[in-house]
Amino acid sequence: MNGLIDRGLVTSPSIVYDEISARQDDLLWINDRPKVFFEPDKEMLGLVAQINGKFPLLNKNKSRPDADPHAIAPAVVLRRRGLSEHAPVVVTEEANSPDRPTKIPFAARHYDISCIDLAALLGREGLER
Repeated sequence: MNGLIDRGLVTSPSIVYDEISARQDDLLWINDRPKVFFEPDKEMLGLVAQINGKFPLLNKNKSRPDADPHAIAPAVVLRRRGLSEHAPVVVTEEANSPDRPTKIPFAARHYDISCIDLAALLGREGLER
């Protein structure tokens, strides 16, 4: 993973870091890799607002902003910009189910963004988990 991070192939908006840090789970290893996280630009934040409008159930926790739309927006914007030979994907452990409007894959599909889990990412890159 460090190689993927160093090459800029694995990135995430800073709000995802905030959400991961607030809970205790398997993703806490990412805390030692601050290069992963970036501040979203204006275009990405505008798309977050659009995603929240189209998929209000995605933002499950109304007391604070949910990171889910922030995970989708950069993939959409980066694909639009076409700056990489790699098609952006969202890495999530959420099931890709067509009838789950509270899940990342449901909203990502609307924007034609693929979702894969960590094991699939590592396999695609020829790495072992």
